[in-house]
Amino acid sequence: MIAVGYIVGFTLCMATILFVFLMIAIFFHMQRTSAYHRQQPAGTVPVHSINNFHPGIDEATLRQYPKLLYAEAKLHQGNSTSSCCSICLADYNDTDVLRLLPDCSHIFHLKCVDSWLRLHATCPVCRNSPLPEEMASVEVTS
Repeated sequence: MIAVGYIVGFTLCMATILFVFLMIAIFFHMQRTSAYHRQQPAGTVPVHSINNFHPGIDEATLRQYPKLLYAEAKLHQGNSTSSCCSICLADYNDTDVLRLLPDCSHIFHLKCVDSWLRLHATCPVCRNSPLPEEMASVEVTS
């Protein structure tokens, strides 16, 4: 009987200690988060917000990049033409519409590279910017 009393007493003691530690942790968490919110002026957006995301290339610029059929690309570039899209990794067919990036001359499926360039302002292969020099320098400095 005495052993049961010790077990019950020990359990109650441990539960009380655990409860106290839990309350202390909650208190410090609330203090820390409220201090953070007090530092932020009302109506400001945190620096890491998704609103600060700058997408890749705009639609008007994207439409200016040349389109061609894979059969045409093979005629102009010969054996140096890649045989598959570096984005989706699918082989090109002669009737596939491709987009040629200026400067680096890499080619990709139209749908693949347009989706990529809307999110990233660089070539998926060489990471060079296909934007005209003036626009590229403005993008970097702003």
